[in-house]
Amino acid sequence: MEQINQDMKLLPLAKIDGRDFLVDIEHREFRDFDNTGTVIKMHSLVGRQILREMQGTDWNSMGISTGRQDGLEV
Repeated sequence: MEQINQDMKLLPLAKIDGRDFLVDIEHREFRDFDNTGTVIKMHSLVGRQILREMQGTDWNSMGISTGRQDGLEV
């Protein structure tokens, strides 16, 4: 349990097209809030589209991330 607590961090949430994404600026990736195993790199084609859609929006919500998980990249 100690390892999980060390990896947890509070990240801003961005809502894009009805989906909530945790925004991990440090790792330059988005994680689907409902499926944190789904990682989208900010520099990917999909990631750049999300960034464009986020411009001018407010981040007034936060979510807990249980840590970076390597796996699926979209």
